Amino acid sequence: MLVERFKTALAKSTGRQSLYDHAMACVDVALRLAKLVGEGPGPRLDWLIFATFVHDVGKLDPYFQAMLEAAAEGKPLPRKRVKHEASTFDYNHPQLVEESKEAIREELRGAYGYSLELANVSGEVMDHIWAFAVTHHGFFYVSYERDRNGIVRPLIRRQWTSFYPNEERRITLVDLLFEYHPLGGLVIIADLIASYCHEQGKDYQTLFGKVSSLGDLFERLITYADEIEEGIKRYDPRDYSLKETLTLLAGGIR
Repeated sequence: MLVERFKTALAKSTGRQSLYDHAMACVDVALRLAKLVGEGPGPRLDWLIFATFVHDVGKLDPYFQAMLEAAAEGKPLPRKRVKHEASTFDYNHPQLVEESKEAIREELRGAYGYSLELANVSGEVMDHIWAFAVTHHGFFYVSYERDRNGIVRPLIRRQWTSFYPNEERRITLVDLLFEYHPLGGLVIIADLIASYCHEQGKDYQTLFGKVSSLGDLFERLITYADEIEEGIKRYDPRDYSLKETLTLLAGGIR
């Protein structure tokens, strides 16, 4: 089951943080963010919180785990490097998530008293939940394309300006930002805050004690963007353009 897999897999090389601990920290941050903007219980919050818990499922990719292990041991990264968001649909991850929904609900209830309604995280809404996972670093989007047998399947694409002849529709980060405003960037921000505080040994509760609005929070994150990105690059040496991404997310926030 997903919860057990998360407990034995790495999320961060620093301190060998488990994927489970990172996912739960992200959920805690996401709940605080939702409270900050007055988002109450309901289907929409269920979608966002569930998406936050599963957003890093692609890190279960064994090649990405090898990258984290190397970084944790101070060794050179392996020659084969993968981007974990691009592995979201690989290794039967969707099936693993589907089979683990009840277990995830119990974890959230036990840790945070959050009552996730399973009926709210089924059917077509899962398209958006997967899109949150695929887009949470701003690089990829989900393209739904018809295969040779006429079946429409989700594929992960990177070039936003490209169009594919078999594409029926797509879900991009921009779509999520509009659909879930002002929390379209919730998964991204929760991930960044949890990651930054873990890397720096800081308490994110202190951060929330210093801000009174989502706009204030974005201002602080943009200030720390370069520092956050340097921490990520220890195990994933790509250019995240984090400051630019945060500026995009903050654009519609007052």
